[in-house]
Amino acid sequence: MQAALLSSWTLFFGIFLFMAGNGLQGVLLGTRAESSNFGDITTGVIMSGYFVGFLIGSTVVPKMLARVGHVRVFGALSAMASSSILLHAVFDLALIWVMMRVVTGFAYSGMYITAESWINDKATNKTRGSILSIYMMVTLVGIILGQLMISVSSDDSFAPFIIVSILISLSVLPILMTVAKLPEFSAPERVSFIKVYDVSPLAVFGMGFHGMTSAVIFAMGAVYASKIGMTVNLVGIFMSSIMFGALVLQYPIGRLSDRFDRRTVILIIQILSTFAAGLAFMSETMGLWWLIAAAFIFGGVHMPLYSLYIAHANDYLTPRQIVATASMLIMINGIGAVLGAPIVGYCMKIFGPSAFFPTLAVMHLAMTGLVVMRMFSRPSMPNEAQAPFVAMPSRLTSVATTLLPEAEWKETDDENAA
Repeated sequence: MQAALLSSWTLFFGIFLFMAGNGLQGVLLGTRAESSNFGDITTGVIMSGYFVGFLIGSTVVPKMLARVGHVRVFGALSAMASSSILLHAVFDLALIWVMMRVVTGFAYSGMYITAESWINDKATNKTRGSILSIYMMVTLVGIILGQLMISVSSDDSFAPFIIVSILISLSVLPILMTVAKLPEFSAPERVSFIKVYDVSPLAVFGMGFHGMTSAVIFAMGAVYASKIGMTVNLVGIFMSSIMFGALVLQYPIGRLSDRFDRRTVILIIQILSTFAAGLAFMSETMGLWWLIAAAFIFGGVHMPLYSLYIAHANDYLTPRQIVATASMLIMINGIGAVLGAPIVGYCMKIFGPSAFFPTLAVMHLAMTGLVVMRMFSRPSMPNEAQAPFVAMPSRLTSVATTLLPEAEWKETDDENAA
């Protein structure tokens, strides 16, 4: 394991850099969209462009990798991502911003796929779980630090746009210099939506809803924080507190799901997410630091649901089915993400910025009801037959699922699907 980490540190450093750039630009664009008076619905559409591009990239980029190779693809995509953020600063037009968000989502999707296939090339059966855990930590810490970098911003400064561009550009160097040989790449096989639904309806609904709620947070969280009067520095702290909560509680929640019935744990976490969103809403009148503390709790219980739903689906899969099924589940998550930002943008326009957390609470409450329905529909998987939980950062590409150690774990019949 130590040898694998020593040979991969430059790769993880490159990932850290472009994740920091992603974290900073998410907060930056949210605050600047608010100062540009685009309007809540328009801002929601703008921010959802990232997820549209991400979905397109997850389909197109694997074909590009097979045709021209990792080095050229990663270099081209990083140039696209580095340039697109600068165009936001040049053109204060909603249509241009939508187009650039699509370009950014496409570029980041491809950068994830390229970096993760390199990680997969370095992983062995013994080191996959540990390497994926480190990948998750690097991703979350990069996003958190990037969000905190918003403190360099002012209302009309170009500096944060330039910093994002620099971070993305610098991430190319360690990643392209980290391996002596190019990894082999094959896109995961696709499986139909119907087949995935037959395996686990709960995972399908859960990933869709989680995509919606995560998009609400990442796309519109900074807009909400700006609207209720937070300074730029506090916006960064507010957004990073959500991710820090995920960093702290991801593993404890995952381990509980290994020891007890997975659906019961999912139900409890969904209920806690609903209450945490309600707590955050009530904290608005108690002071900003109370709200930030509530956001930490919400992030801690909300974010692990992504890994829980994938782990739940894995409980009912054979090794040959895991990668293809996870790929479809992640695509369903992306479709939900496209819808999340415009929905909360509309709610904030109608009911005001304070509708942000109630909208999240309603989404989680709806999913809680679906979990209860599924629990009464079919019996639970015995605890001893559950696949091991593996923590994953939200919105991974389908390539990263090949790192899952349970891919060689067991075989089971589809007839027990939940």
